[in-house]
Amino acid sequence: MDQPPPTDDVRRLRQRIAQLEGEKLELYKQREELARVKAELSLPDLARSLALAAAAGEASAPDRAVRSLAATVQGHFTVGPDGVGIRFQPPELGDRTAGLGRASFELAKLPPPAAAAAPSNLTAVLQEKQALYGDERWRRKAEGARVVSEIVRVLGVTPTAGELVAAAASIAAHERRMALTFRGGEGQPYRTSTRSLVWLVNAVVTKTEASASDLLALSATLAATTAAARELLR
Repeated sequence: MDQPPPTDDVRRLRQRIAQLEGEKLELYKQREELARVKAELSLPDLARSLALAAAAGEASAPDRAVRSLAATVQGHFTVGPDGVGIRFQPPELGDRTAGLGRASFELAKLPPPAAAAAPSNLTAVLQEKQALYGDERWRRKAEGARVVSEIVRVLGVTPTAGELVAAAASIAAHERRMALTFRGGEGQPYRTSTRSLVWLVNAVVTKTEASASDLLALSATLAATTAAARELLR
């Protein structure tokens, strides 16, 4: 016996079932993809990167200070042995915010202890060093001029943290060579401070990325070599 032709309601029902099956299959695919995806970045690494960017910016602006930073991020969050990670939504899916998590954090700079000196701004430290080695009374003029040239170069741009570290390494090498030419006892503080600077630079350059505390340490140690060299002009 022949089946009667399907009615409009039956056709619509079949179309809806087929649509739901397609949506179900798509959801399975998305679930499998998310299960395979690992976090692109951990939240602590994101916070450290933000702090480093702020430190590099502050180092190149002697008349500016970053007191605190706050950020809110949105993405897919995962929890693993190393903590919470985040995978950001691809740009082409930027308008699809359903299912995304949100996290907020703030970085605040702690003031130094009451008895401690405030951290030196790296640009101000380099400007002082430039003035010292540009002084006509400085006896090691060739190496001093190379330090001045390096400082002029790095201060002529808005340097990244990596560029600041590279400049510090170059300056450390020139200062160390100058310090070793001062043989007498008067040159001992200069030799000691430049040796400390070289050791610090060697430790920082081996890192994949310098930290904000590394930039502060470089600033303080560069200031120390300047102070020691200034005593040789007296």
